[in-house]
Amino acid sequence: MKLKGIDGGALRLPKSFYERPLTPEEAQFATDHINIVWWYLDQQGLDRAEWFDVVIFRYLLTVKRWLALPDLQQVKFVTVACSAMRSAIGHEREKRAKEPRSVSLYDVIPGTDDLQYIDTIAAPEPAFL
Repeated sequence: MKLKGIDGGALRLPKSFYERPLTPEEAQFATDHINIVWWYLDQQGLDRAEWFDVVIFRYLLTVKRWLALPDLQQVKFVTVACSAMRSAIGHEREKRAKEPRSVSLYDVIPGTDDLQYIDTIAAPEPAFL
């Protein structure tokens, strides 16, 4: 659920709000509910070690927003946190899909009958004397 701002878009808090450290209340709330992060990663079948860094920052921002916006508290925190983590994972997957993929010259070219990338490189021209 997105809260709507004056212009009809999602409500955005000032940049300083997102950059500041957690308050003691926020830190305690985040600690008390950290099991949501582990549960979500497990439910999605994601490796905790690989995906924790991706979701934890969005989780912490969600803690800040949820405690700061009373209207947001009409929705269960677990729902808001899972939605935020799903978004973070989606953005990370999009980013990874755009990264160049490394291949070996000896890899088989997909869709060919065992043609390797090295087979497509032209041989050097013989030197004429």
